[in-house]
Amino acid sequence: MGSHGHVCVAGDDRRRAFTLVELLVVIAIIGTLVGLLLPAVQVARESARRSTCQNKVKQLVLGVLNRVDAQGAFPMGAQTWFNNTGPTVDGITYGNRRWSWFVYVLPFVEEQSMYDAQWKVYSSSKWQSAPAPATGLSYANLPQVATAVPSFMCPSDPTNPKVNSQDGPASGNNQGFHGNYVLSAGNQTFQDSANSALLNGLSFPLSAIKLKDVTDGLSKTVAVSEIMLIPEAVGGGVPAIDTRGRYHNNHHGGCNFSTLNPPNTSVTDRIVFCSNQVAQAPCVGGGGASSVLSARSYHAGGVNAAMADGAVRFVTNEISVQIWQAVGSRSGGEIGNVPE
Repeated sequence: MGSHGHVCVAGDDRRRAFTLVELLVVIAIIGTLVGLLLPAVQVARESARRSTCQNKVKQLVLGVLNRVDAQGAFPMGAQTWFNNTGPTVDGITYGNRRWSWFVYVLPFVEEQSMYDAQWKVYSSSKWQSAPAPATGLSYANLPQVATAVPSFMCPSDPTNPKVNSQDGPASGNNQGFHGNYVLSAGNQTFQDSANSALLNGLSFPLSAIKLKDVTDGLSKTVAVSEIMLIPEAVGGGVPAIDTRGRYHNNHHGGCNFSTLNPPNTSVTDRIVFCSNQVAQAPCVGGGGASSVLSARSYHAGGVNAAMADGAVRFVTNEISVQIWQAVGSRSGGEIGNVPE
């Protein structure tokens, strides 16, 4: 090699590697960014779920109103008094005709086949007697009893789909599908016996409320809102039972809500069979003459609700108690309107 030649020094072309400190800094930055973005993603997802839930409330209230057009009245909440075995009409005791308004609405929410299958059973004289497993007349034998109906499930509720009661599929008394959407029985407690057929909302035992009966105004009377579903451990016995949202058995008022308390209230629900497995939906079992179910949801700050004219609102937890109670009654003469 000449004196003027270039000398190649080993390692001159090596790429510079990251040091451990630099890697840790990069990881920390990525972690910070993820930490900042994750809440935003979660908020966006819940916003989408809330919007979907709101659309389902809209479809249900339109189905209810179509049913009113076809039959002349809002669907009956139940064919039996809450928490009781009456009434008896023409020698027929309706104490175990426990189905809710749910079945009456099915044809108007594109569920005609389920309606046809279930109404064939419900309209049978057999269902005037106790739905006991030994007789073969239990809810477990109701066609499609455990079929989930997506239009009645809010995607924000992690309990969905709830398709079994604690009795379980093998019990002979499984009471099947539960849903998030319920109709308004008014702004009172759900009392026992004949008093439960005298509530001031739109749907309750033996009700037949017509549009002309809603003298407070359709836009000022709430028709539909939401509740949270509570998981039931199959085979868990009585302490595990929670009948809120149990469409195929409204004997205890689990398919109706009251505006006595504001949405997502800290005041406990009271119903004969319920549990405290969900902190946001506290409940005291026993209920009886003072049973009450409040509107609840997993949406931040409030619940979706539909008025009797078909308009849908997001009702905040901070709504005036007086206004919320006013929109619960159909003919109380109160001044109240849910803000848009």
